[in-house]
Amino acid sequence: MTVTYTIAANVASLLRLINPSTQARLTFTTSTDPTLLEVEAMINEAEDEIDRTTNHSWRVASITNEYHNLTGLYTGEYRQELPVKLNHRSIRAMVSGTDKIEYWNGSSWIDMVATLTEGRANDFWVDYTHGWIFFVNTKPYRANRGVRVTYRYGEAAVPGDIQNIATMLAAAKIIASDMYKIVLPEGAGMRGIQDAADAWEKRAYDRLEKRKELILAH
Repeated sequence: MTVTYTIAANVASLLRLINPSTQARLTFTTSTDPTLLEVEAMINEAEDEIDRTTNHSWRVASITNEYHNLTGLYTGEYRQELPVKLNHRSIRAMVSGTDKIEYWNGSSWIDMVATLTEGRANDFWVDYTHGWIFFVNTKPYRANRGVRVTYRYGEAAVPGDIQNIATMLAAAKIIASDMYKIVLPEGAGMRGIQDAADAWEKRAYDRLEKRKELILAH
């Protein structure tokens, strides 16, 4: 199973899992409860939650047929460059057969990535960093839902705060699950296991608030 934002070893470290007989630090394996595979599934859930909450991604994410209305149409004339703002930024390079920038030509959808030329002096160009498409020499026929885009987006590296958030969310999921059977030491003055999980989850969502992306209304 592929995980991106954190690894099972980080989750085990946060949980401070210790073998009571040897006092050695424990890690997740195929024979632990939960198993390594189960922990990685919880990390995947945490990754999905982070992407959904922030409307962004620090791994490759895919969008299919994202429709856009056009602005800047007036009296049948166009500006030299007609801009369309995608719902995401950090766009991956457009690849024919995988990604599409389609416009309605009055009778059918035309895939610009597959059939036309990208470039500021050509048919269209893309601001991959900020998530803008600019129609230059070729422009859609219809303003209302005249563009649809299939694309990939996501950062190339995972920052420390996102790794930490994913670790806390995965650890909280483990404690809340029925699979969690390892007893952590608790004593006078120490917070209970569930209280710790609740604190991790709250801290994670508080940090995610600062990472939320805005979507422009179309």
